[in-house]
Amino acid sequence: MVPSHVAGSLYGKNLITDTISTIGEQRLYNYALKPMSNQDFIEIVTADQPDTPSYFSYDAVLNTKERPTLDVTLERGLEPLPLEEVLALQRAGAQLLDTRDGADFEGAHLRGSLNVGLGGSYATWCGTILDAAQPVVVIAELGREQEAATRLGRIGFDNVAGHLAGGMQALDKHPELLQRTERVTAPALAELLGDPRPPIVLDVRSPGEWREKHIEPTVNVSLSRLAEQSETLPRERPIVVYCTSGYRSAIAASLLTREGFASVADLVGGLAAWESSSLPVHTS
Repeated sequence: MVPSHVAGSLYGKNLITDTISTIGEQRLYNYALKPMSNQDFIEIVTADQPDTPSYFSYDAVLNTKERPTLDVTLERGLEPLPLEEVLALQRAGAQLLDTRDGADFEGAHLRGSLNVGLGGSYATWCGTILDAAQPVVVIAELGREQEAATRLGRIGFDNVAGHLAGGMQALDKHPELLQRTERVTAPALAELLGDPRPPIVLDVRSPGEWREKHIEPTVNVSLSRLAEQSETLPRERPIVVYCTSGYRSAIAASLLTREGFASVADLVGGLAAWESSSLPVHTS
């Protein structure tokens, strides 16, 4: 018997969800065990693989060093910080990480924050878009601060400086510090695309997902590469970001807004909502 792995792992491709299998079954059904040349095998196995998160190499270096335990890291990183101290840390280069749901974040957030919601692939995307060399200040729903810091610590991000004391309630008397992200419905976007000067529609899914189906016209820059390729996007035109369901697009919209793009909107419900509205999709 051979153990299987969880589907969707970053370490493999087309992985099954069965917990056990046999050599005989694998010989019958495993595409990678069919007769082929070495080159064909390499091309099949490496095709459409996701980008390796940047924190993988960071963690590899960490593993060669002596580091504090996760408990020690959490003891330090769970310190509640008053708003004034959070703002001072931000001015000094700290990253503000808002871990609330994307819709809540886009309704109102502390200016300059990045959004990676705890409800999705939180650790993977934090490890991809955060700078491991800079401290992180967590903004979370009350009671979820430890979860946010723990999941960061598990990928080697032990540079959490603390969390905003009181969460978003700390901003109740400071509306000047709040920022909102526009949210656009699928029918509204379809109308905008008919304008003489339509917005740029940015698809932040992987190239493989984009080829399968996408809104047209779109620009495809996967979220894992958005930070390094953001300068290729025009700043003078509005940008509407979308993904499959809205999780990645909320991250992307927060990233672009932090990078100074003045007019960024998020497609509510992503491509799934677009299709549910019976709007056309294209394949490549």
